Amino acid sequence: MSQNNAIYKGFKVSAKVRQAPDAFPGGDVVHPRFLATVTITQVSTGMGSQRLLPPEIQQFADAPHAAITLALTSAREAIDGMSTFVKAK
Repeated sequence: MSQNNAIYKGFKVSAKVRQAPDAFPGGDVVHPRFLATVTITQVSTGMGSQRLLPPEIQQFADAPHAAITLALTSAREAIDGMSTFVKAK
């Protein structure tokens, strides 16, 4: 198992990769594939606001580094898609 951690815009993005099952339920054998799972944790609360974080993000690829790259890219896109607007009082 491999793990990759990064801080992106005040969020900790942690990716873990493992080898995925190598057969479909019907019994067809496929090339070895890897599953990367990413979790997002808020490390900076900025002006005290907590953000609703997306659930775990998963991506499959034929190589471990490719799976991590896809998963981290998906996590960054999810963070970029969160509203960062803070209404002034």
